[in-house]
Amino acid sequence: MRFLVVLSIFLLPVSFAVVGSEIPADKDVIVFQGKTGNVTFHHKLHSGLENVGGVDTVKCSTCHHTYQGDGEVKACGDCHVRNKNEATEDTPVRKKAMHYRCRGCHKYTMKEGKPAGPDKKCKLCHVK
Repeated sequence: MRFLVVLSIFLLPVSFAVVGSEIPADKDVIVFQGKTGNVTFHHKLHSGLENVGGVDTVKCSTCHHTYQGDGEVKACGDCHVRNKNEATEDTPVRKKAMHYRCRGCHKYTMKEGKPAGPDKKCKLCHVK
């Protein structure tokens, strides 16, 4: 039993390092610009989280839902447009998609009784 505890202490940081290493250095922290203020997203902080938002482990494909595990990861703006007049039924505008994905995960995780960051107060994410 002691061996397993010691082993897990050494492997846990390695597992986070592997997930975190997939994120390019220039994408470690991303600032999304919005009319109500910019949202700073800490990419490495979110990657590899466990038991949040209804998933066992946050992977690239959790947020980048079109990612198949190989090739380039698409940015949200590659598919989700800003202008609602350009949006399609299958691809909502960026604001709606991000609120659904980001805020939805935070809400779900909080319902489970776990800490998840901001949800209801817009200015906790959107900072001018």
